Amino acid sequence: MIAADVPEIDDTLASMVELIDTMSPPPSEGPGVILTLSGLVVSGRIIPHWQWFEEVEHASRAAFTVHTGGSIDDEHGGWATLFKKDSESLTQEHNALAAAKDALGSLPERYQQRLAHLDPTHFIHLREARIFAPSGAALPGNGMHWRGRLSAVSGWSFGQLEPTPSVGAIDNPGHHG
Repeated sequence: MIAADVPEIDDTLASMVELIDTMSPPPSEGPGVILTLSGLVVSGRIIPHWQWFEEVEHASRAAFTVHTGGSIDDEHGGWATLFKKDSESLTQEHNALAAAKDALGSLPERYQQRLAHLDPTHFIHLREARIFAPSGAALPGNGMHWRGRLSAVSGWSFGQLEPTPSVGAIDNPGHHG
């Protein structure tokens, strides 16, 4: 029985995300998924959490102007540093987890399963993610890095949705300028 204040997490999805989080090197292209969350549809490719932070940290360095005065977008005190710290921490955690799994491999399966549930996976990380409006339009059209709580996912499937072209973008051969 699940307590009323603890959201249920799909064990299959959580197991898949947990497995992907332990991959090193990361998969060349993570599996495509379609998620439903509070009436929204999100589609993208699952990547390991440590890779997500690494890529977001790299993107934040490219996106923000660097000021030497220590402002919020400064490489030495701003967004890039925040993601870099998380990325470094997750990389260390990933390496420690890999060493621990090697050590735990000699334990009986029942103990390995018990230990696996002590540190459950809480988030899913996507690359090329799009949030779909009821009209079928995708935001953003070219995709983004996205992080979401597994406990917020109410349904999922394998696959990847592509944005539908807007009415203005459809080529109309009968219309000439």
